Amino acid sequence: MADSAKPRFPARLGRLVFAPSQGLAALLERRSGGLRDALYLVGCGLLAFRLPDLVRALLAGLRISPTAGLQRFLGVVASEARTAGFVVLASAVVITLLARRTRRDPLLGLELGSACYAPYFFVWAPVRLLDGESGLGYPPLLLSRIVVVVAWVGVALFAALALRQLWGRAAPSPAMASRRAGRLGLSLLAALALAFVWSATWSVRHYELLRPLGPSDLAPDFVLPRIDGQSGVVRLADLRGRVVVLDFWATWCPPCLAMLPMLHELHGELRGRGVEVIGINADGAAVPREEVRRFLARRPFPYPVVADDQEVGARYGVYSLPHLVVVGRDGRIRRVFVGGVGRDPLAATLAAAVAE
Repeated sequence: MADSAKPRFPARLGRLVFAPSQGLAALLERRSGGLRDALYLVGCGLLAFRLPDLVRALLAGLRISPTAGLQRFLGVVASEARTAGFVVLASAVVITLLARRTRRDPLLGLELGSACYAPYFFVWAPVRLLDGESGLGYPPLLLSRIVVVVAWVGVALFAALALRQLWGRAAPSPAMASRRAGRLGLSLLAALALAFVWSATWSVRHYELLRPLGPSDLAPDFVLPRIDGQSGVVRLADLRGRVVVLDFWATWCPPCLAMLPMLHELHGELRGRGVEVIGINADGAAVPREEVRRFLARRPFPYPVVADDQEVGARYGVYSLPHLVVVGRDGRIRRVFVGGVGRDPLAATLAAAVAE
């Protein structure tokens, strides 16, 4: 088989991608390591293709709060791991169910299913290099669909090879030397390293785009139409001289809805002291505008509610809900709350802003 009992990750990767029968046979012999290598690929994907999102999470932790940064970081990691988890679990279930009864081991099926993520990852890699913020340009929809089909065909072929190994029907093939497998694996990792360098360079050049708005930043002006049954628009510049709370919310967001009674109360208590609350609905295309209007008719707001045009949320760095921005009398941001806030911290922030 191999000339190394415990090959390193590059060698395991090279053998799995360029000699999959041997890679799966080695994994079957070790009975471990497939899930670990899939996690390595998830980490590679984060660094190569999601670096701008990781930088944004770091900056959110520095400029807004550690909690906001951690929340955003976990969201990025979860979104990257979600696809890998689906491929791994789907493959593991198929392999386990179709294996011979004498070799029906869920843990072994999970290890072999994890190996099926490698073809999916590398088939998708060129498209991911094109896609996203730091990409070279969004690929055509037809190309993306073709790549999806090819990626899943690769997964199916790997699962079939794993089953042949379990059934004992795999034909022997010349073993690939660990040194050659290591070079091939390093070539794959080098390509991912180049993607990382590209993303890092883009992130440095677009620092201002990635930097979330935080305390002392000038709040971007906007003009948005009201959707609360009242005609007209809301212009942030018209509220200069007052303390403004911008509440980005959505009808499908339970934490947003849980905060509404508290915001309604604070608005009633502090409006006479120069505090205005603006509800900015971020449902977008996910929920028809008429449905949002019906929601507002059932649960009327005591302050204006406008519809985000998606650009305003992007300018304020809204990537999760709820998201509250407190703007001072001078039009500069006093504080940002991501993921919800209790009454006392928000009331204290507003009292300090009013006193300035």
